[in-house]
Amino acid sequence: MEKSKQVTYGLGGLGVLLGGIGVFLMSERGREIVRTIGHHLEQAPENIEHFADATQMELDRIQQTLDQIAARLEAIG
Repeated sequence: MEKSKQVTYGLGGLGVLLGGIGVFLMSERGREIVRTIGHHLEQAPENIEHFADATQMELDRIQQTLDQIAARLEAIG
């Protein structure tokens, strides 16, 4: 296939893809999905911060437990 036909078919496929996205965004369901995604993305930093805090608390608890075990092993040995 010649290069010009490959480009033409490639651009045609791109046009169909962009047209499909346009139709999706013009529909009520599509706009609702985009709003929902936007809402979740707005809350993501807060949720990640809560997760990081909880993870750090758990790691601190594990470190305390390991320190206690090490102290007991030193006392025994």
